[in-house]
Amino acid sequence: MQRKMGYISRGKNNILSHYNAKKRIYTRRKLARQQFLAMNATDDVNTKGIASYKSIAAGGNTKWKGVTLTDPAQNSWFDAEGYPKTSRDPITGRFVNPWSSEKSNGENGLVKFLRWKFGGLFQTLDAIGIIVDDDAYEEGKSAKIKEFNKNTGAVDAAPSLQAYNSIHRIAEDRNSNVDDGNESEKIDLTWIGHSSTLINFPGNFTVLTDPHFSNYAGPVRRNEPPSFGVDDLPNLVDCVLISHDHMDHLDYWSVCELIDKNKVKFWVVPLGIKSWLMDKAGVPPEHIIELEWWEAVQLSKDSFTASLEVEGLVRAFDKSSERRSTKFHSNIPEKNTLMITCSPAQHWCSRTPFDRNRRLWCSYAVHATPASLKNDKFPPHTHSFYFAGDTGLPPEFPLHHMIGDRLGPFDLAAIPIGAYEPNWFMRESHCNPEEAVKIHQAVRAKRSVAVHFDTFDLADEPREEPPKLLLDEVDRVNKEILNMAVEVVAVADEVGISAELEAVENSLVSDVILTSTEDNQETTEKLVKLLPPLVDFAVIKQGQSISSAPTRTKQP
Repeated sequence: MQRKMGYISRGKNNILSHYNAKKRIYTRRKLARQQFLAMNATDDVNTKGIASYKSIAAGGNTKWKGVTLTDPAQNSWFDAEGYPKTSRDPITGRFVNPWSSEKSNGENGLVKFLRWKFGGLFQTLDAIGIIVDDDAYEEGKSAKIKEFNKNTGAVDAAPSLQAYNSIHRIAEDRNSNVDDGNESEKIDLTWIGHSSTLINFPGNFTVLTDPHFSNYAGPVRRNEPPSFGVDDLPNLVDCVLISHDHMDHLDYWSVCELIDKNKVKFWVVPLGIKSWLMDKAGVPPEHIIELEWWEAVQLSKDSFTASLEVEGLVRAFDKSSERRSTKFHSNIPEKNTLMITCSPAQHWCSRTPFDRNRRLWCSYAVHATPASLKNDKFPPHTHSFYFAGDTGLPPEFPLHHMIGDRLGPFDLAAIPIGAYEPNWFMRESHCNPEEAVKIHQAVRAKRSVAVHFDTFDLADEPREEPPKLLLDEVDRVNKEILNMAVEVVAVADEVGISAELEAVENSLVSDVILTSTEDNQETTEKLVKLLPPLVDFAVIKQGQSISSAPTRTKQP
């Protein structure tokens, strides 16, 4: 259902309603403060991350200092296996991307932002000999040349209508293949707009990501209204996942609306955002779950109608918790369980010029396991989903491969594809469509859906460019995989194995299968492992839905 522009207006145009909203928020804040003090008075409560209620990012009394880190990063920022840990600069107390500390601590500062927004002025300054950072300027100039070539026909750019016809075709084709018999065994995702998605998991779990229903994200106006509003959500959303504090992901008015209408059971957030929710929106602390990287929370329901309960937190990976999912699921087979893991991302945080990286940013891995039935001969399938949040692709550090190794593979993933131009400014924070495909492959997602485009004009690329480039990249990568498969068949022929390729479509999933008529099964399996799966990366319109592939249960 389409909403009129102005559904949630920034500033509440009516002065009286704005006053009433502030009054309600003040009342909730006062209540939250009282509840917080009562919680801290007990000895058996875990107060990690909220030791100081007035602290912006649970950073203690560390005084902020405007210094820039120098690489290489500190060894303490990684565990014994090389995985990045939640890390802070010991001097400033700010969070950092451990694999790229200097980039995360302010390389793209005010000067580069002004260069991006007022590029013409900098060209004038360059003409009269007043310019700084020639390398960055040259990169920006090459990006403008690329844009010029595209607009003049040197690079074909599909019209908006053509791009959306393609998107519509993909959505219709996928929905037509849905097996109604497996309806309850899929993850269903509806794209509300930008990074806001509503996901339904088997086991009757409902999750909302980065809710944004307002007309504005900071000073940037929304291109189209959200596909549906707060009133159109389910009566109670089990969890809201917040990836970071930027205004296009953590919207003040949307949070207030969700709270006023009692739509959310739990808010799952990275370190530092709990204090913001309590201070700014009056969210009771018992409804907020604050996590650091590689930390997880397990939730459960007794039945499809029971309320959600917190089973407990699982600390960051170590020798005792490496197999935590198996342990938890085996302990409560009669319950529907939901495991939400906070995983790393390459990004940054700031809501004002004075709080850069005082709060953590993250992505999320969600694993839902329905309860075991008494007549089931096989354990229930765990359905997995990955929400990338906002992230860049580290050029040298295998961040997303690490996420895929620890938490993957995933049945469905939501990966951003927009806000990437100019590349010299955006590359540390956002990924372009080509990089999004690499993230899809690295986290081992069986299917991905594109988000974070078309809703707000946050960067310089045209609105219709990200989906077109994504579909072109998917076609290119899949052709390479098929060519690789042909080469594998040639190798099989050389070693005396009679093999042939068979491209099949099983319901919603396309893949390449290598079949052999010979008895040398072991050799054939080794050849099969050389073939990466075809990339299944969909683009849908706002308001449309997509499902993960149906679960296939082995027959006895």
